[in-house]
Amino acid sequence: MIFNQELCEVGKRIRERREEMNMTASDLAVQINVTPATISSIENGQSAAKISVFIAIAKALKVSFDHFQPQELDQYLAVSKELTEVSSALKSKSLLEQKIIMNAISGMVYTK
Repeated sequence: MIFNQELCEVGKRIRERREEMNMTASDLAVQINVTPATISSIENGQSAAKISVFIAIAKALKVSFDHFQPQELDQYLAVSKELTEVSSALKSKSLLEQKIIMNAISGMVYTK
């Protein structure tokens, strides 16, 4: 993932705050209605949570949303939004056009 280091930093901040509050990952998961595996994945920087989950985590840990937000997270969120928009736009294309576009994207993403 492009922003893995930033995700790790966000996860580290979440874990530190959760531990300051003497809360287990399972406690937090139950409180915000996600699985403990989801919390683990976020805290280890293996996945980015939806904004709604980050907001729920911040509320549960009694901090503002920006407590966890490194500057690069804004960039990640902008890219995520763009990807969502592109995905929606692809739906209006024919299957052949979708395949051509996805092959072009795959070629750029998976090229070393």
